[in-house]
Amino acid sequence: MQNWTHGYISDVSYDYSFFPELSPTSIAFNLLDGRCFPPGLEKFTYCELGCGQGFTTNILAATNPQGEFWGMDFNPTHTAEAQRLANAAQLKNIHFSDHSFAEFIEADTPPFDFITLHGVYSWIGDENRRNIVNLLRQKLKVGGAVYISYNTLPGWSALMPLRELMLQSPSKTGDSSLQRVEAGMAFAQQLHAMKARYFLENPTVKADLDAMAGDSRNYLAHEYFNQNWRPLYHSEVVEQLADAKLTFTISGDIDDQFYNFKLTDDQLNVLADIPDITRRETIRDFLFNTRFRRDLFVKGPVKLTALEQVELLSNFRFALIIDPEEMEYEVDLVGRPIKLDEPIYQPIISALAEQPRTLRELMGHTDLKRLEFATILQALKILISTYHVTPALPAEEEDYRRETVIGLNRAILKRARFGADTQILASPVTASGIDISRPEQLFLLAYLRKADLVQFVWSILQVQGEKLIKEDQVLESPEANQAELKAQAQNFMEQRLPLFQRLGLI
Repeated sequence: MQNWTHGYISDVSYDYSFFPELSPTSIAFNLLDGRCFPPGLEKFTYCELGCGQGFTTNILAATNPQGEFWGMDFNPTHTAEAQRLANAAQLKNIHFSDHSFAEFIEADTPPFDFITLHGVYSWIGDENRRNIVNLLRQKLKVGGAVYISYNTLPGWSALMPLRELMLQSPSKTGDSSLQRVEAGMAFAQQLHAMKARYFLENPTVKADLDAMAGDSRNYLAHEYFNQNWRPLYHSEVVEQLADAKLTFTISGDIDDQFYNFKLTDDQLNVLADIPDITRRETIRDFLFNTRFRRDLFVKGPVKLTALEQVELLSNFRFALIIDPEEMEYEVDLVGRPIKLDEPIYQPIISALAEQPRTLRELMGHTDLKRLEFATILQALKILISTYHVTPALPAEEEDYRRETVIGLNRAILKRARFGADTQILASPVTASGIDISRPEQLFLLAYLRKADLVQFVWSILQVQGEKLIKEDQVLESPEANQAELKAQAQNFMEQRLPLFQRLGLI
């Protein structure tokens, strides 16, 4: 083991990933929704600890030129890749370093308004957790916000032995992390086939093991094969972060609010009778067998009055991130099908299809004046949860944001020629990332180059030996592939391109 890794996987790079919950707009909106005064979005400092390939940090820096961003990851390969993308995008408001947590405490940085760490805290040892707490204590401004995600108990209880089983699987000395992943999964499947009592008495584990087959091996290496790996109770995290003067405020995942729809009246009454928020959240994790949490903490939270909250939320802007023709009024909300009330949702979708609007502007819209503030806000939160709508920055300075986004998006589109690892583009409207498939990225690149969309994409696929899939069948002939590309290109031009233009992706 190399000493600088502290037992963390270093021979395999983490996946390129974008996490919208880490965006300042999302954090600010969730804090306001929890009646907590958020850091300002007009000018701020932001740091992502353990930023991996720095993809999220780069997206956020491009879409928030009014902010100054730092990304820290101890793996120099990650840092080099992050800096390479920032250089290609010519971003001036971003800084990357390969410091350890202990080293970063001493680094010359400003105090931060936002500090985020996604998929870090429960994958490191106790010493580094203490370093993070010390770092948060010293680097976060008073009033600053922390987003922290972590594997949670009791949800991981049944799976913890599965990780240990995969770690203990027979493997050759010198095997890479990816080889150890394959060997570990195969060994676990072998013991399941032998009817090992662990699998018989924990029948849900087999479904998780089967699901791993479809996961990225890089992700699995980082998720399960680090030397240090410890799921935590919410109460433990609250206690540890208290040493940094941090207070838990609300979940950083808006979905979390709607999970209570799945509780019985008796269960809701049990939670209602627990006055202490830490105990209530921890017991709630037992009711749901929670496996993963995204929490927001604040140093010195300022509680808003109801009137202050309404005023600040009224000025928050929202953007539609789907084609309105694609809107369906039967949606899946936290695993439950629900039917949306069309007289409420349809005019909201129509109003946002015209242009992004603040909540106050929605309330004044002709078709929405009859609705109360709370009704529109609840509808917006459900639309955010179902990936139809997202919080957005004010219209002011949007042209400036468009200028800073162009370079990053063009760098990402060029990269799409070589693979499908970065299927996100930056939006100056939402100040966040927008999902876009690799074929759509290639169509967009062809459109920008004024090339024939079908021939441009087909030439790239041919060189790389790739073929399209239609109705779960691989298209073998060139004619079938080009016919499918033609159909996709037509849909792109008619539906997707107008949406991407409206969101400022090009």
